[in-house]
Formats: sequence, C-alpha cells, structure tokens
Amino acid sequence: MIETLATIDIIESALNDLNKINYNNKEETEKIVVNAKITLQTYRDKLQKEANEFEKWAEIQSNIDTSIQLEVDNELGK
Repeated sequence: MIETLATIDIIESALNDLNKINYNNKEETEKIVVNAKITLQTYRDKLQKEANEFEKWAEIQSNIDTSIQLEVDNELGK
C-alpha cells in the first residue's frame, strides 16, 4: 500500500507539472515536459531496480529451498 501511495504521489507531481504548461511559450512547455518525463523515468527506474532485486532474492530463496528439500529427500532415502 505504501508503494501505491508513493506511485500516486509521483504521478500527481508529474501531472501537476504538465498542468502548468503555457502552450504559448514553447521553451517553458519543453522544460515542463522534460521535467515531468524525468520524474516518471526516475521513478520507473527505481521500481525496476526493486523488481530486479526481488527477482534475484526469490531465485536465491528457491535454490535454497530446493537444496534443503534434496538434503531431506536424501536423508529419508528417497
């Protein structure tokens, strides 16, 4: 739930920036769009890093579980 709230905050921040656009000022518009894009890309990269770390952790835990199960099976003569 905390992650969801953080995601909402980041999206809201980017949307607030985009809502400030004055389409008559091209330079200002580009600056606001670039800043919103950077905000979203940075958060996406953070989430991707966390997902990759979790995936590595899960694989390690699975390998540990498999190893333990093999040891138990060997001890039981399976």
